Order: sequence, then structure tokens, then C-alpha cells
Amino acid sequence: MEAPSSSSVASRRRRPDLFLIACTDCKTRTVLELETKTDENGNRGRIFYKCPKRKRDGTGCGFWYWEEDYVDFLKTPKGKIAIEQLYLKESLEVNNGDMKEGKKQNKEKEELELYELAKQMRLLVAIGTEIVTLLKCILVVCVCGFLWNSFVVSRRNS
Repeated sequence: MEAPSSSSVASRRRRPDLFLIACTDCKTRTVLELETKTDENGNRGRIFYKCPKRKRDGTGCGFWYWEEDYVDFLKTPKGKIAIEQLYLKESLEVNNGDMKEGKKQNKEKEELELYELAKQMRLLVAIGTEIVTLLKCILVVCVCGFLWNSFVVSRRNS
């Protein structure tokens, strides 16, 4: 497998049906889908897949395939495992996103519940204040009634 002399990252993938797996050699990066831009050996416009760590001179990571070879590679046990790992990674990212959204909704729900609780507490405090005021009034009336009664009784006895 010989690397072409010039290539570019396609702004739009020509083969979106093919998975861009994590490099199976260095296992650190997602492979790139590129297109040759020079006509060296009649390869202009051909699609190839390589690890971002592979250099133009062929040094670095060894992951590099022409499109048809990459398709065959994805059918091998190593390629199938890489696809399964990609599915697992995407599934985890989706689940993490759902969990983050769920946490956000839970936080909003908790904030709303706290607001409602504070509102109820203010209402209870207002009711308690009214009850205390009424009890004071009743106490004043009772004391006045007792004093009046004592005054009337003492006048009768005198």
C-alpha cells in the first residue's frame, strides 16, 4: 500500500455509508476519508482511508487503505470489532446526552418544587401571623372582661 503524493480531506464524504472507525493500529484517532488530488499512477480522485498519525512519506501509523480495501477490511473480524466499538461509543455518547438532559430536567423540576415550597411557606407564615394577632385580640378581650368583671364585683361589695 503506497500513499499518494497529494490528498485533501473531502468537505463532504463521498462514502457516508462506510464507518469511520477508530484506527485499529494506534487506537487513538478516528480514520480519515481522503481523496487523491494528483494524477500519480492514474489515481486522481480515488478515495482512501488512513490514520491521522500516518505521514505522507508513509511513516507514523501504518493504517492506510484504498476504498475497496477498506470495505474488505471492515468485513474482517478486526474491522467488525472496530465497528462494534464505534456503535458502543456512539451509544454511550447518546446515553450521556440523555442523562445530561435528564439531569437538566430534574434540576428544573427541583427548582420549580423549591419555588412552590417557598410560596407555600410564605403563605403559612402569613396565616401564622394572622393567628397570633387574633390570639392577642382574644387575650386583650379576656383581660378586659376579667378586669371589668372584677370592677363590677368590687363595686357591688362596697
